[in-house]
Amino acid sequence: MSDCPHNPPVAHSGTKEPLVRRIRGLRLVAPFGLPERTVLPRADYHQLVRDLKHRYKIAIRKWRTHMSGIAYELTYRDGRIKRLIAAPQPRSPVSAAIFLHEVGHHAIGFRRYASRCLEEHYVWQWTFREMEARGIRITPRVMRHFRRSMYHYVKRSHERHEHVPAELAHFGHWPG
Repeated sequence: MSDCPHNPPVAHSGTKEPLVRRIRGLRLVAPFGLPERTVLPRADYHQLVRDLKHRYKIAIRKWRTHMSGIAYELTYRDGRIKRLIAAPQPRSPVSAAIFLHEVGHHAIGFRRYASRCLEEHYVWQWTFREMEARGIRITPRVMRHFRRSMYHYVKRSHERHEHVPAELAHFGHWPG
């Protein structure tokens, strides 16, 4: 099996060869010294979606093609509540973080906190806990998305003259 040119052996971490990782037929190669790209098997991301849809009784309104999302509820006259999200389909740590963030709005609850930026902060903290619990790496790109999102909501709170908690003041500047 290792003699086949299409199936090279996995390099050990102490060697100078490129790192090769096989995940159910997917072959990822990272040059020596660079972190390996985190990709979960597609089945794991599908399981993530199934678990969270069931646990929080949400429906996917639309799979978005860009890296943004929205979570909302519809309340019917008879009292029923339908929980919906539109988010990118989880395929990478960033798209999984955005998907989890939108689910987090339903997990935490809407309008639970006085300022919107504080609600966003707590939803991001929930997202990071879920990612760690499910073995999804919190990459620098995920953190960049988080910082930009928090900057946006802190800025909007300032524009609306809403209270911005002191612990979120450092998000008042564009992340560098």
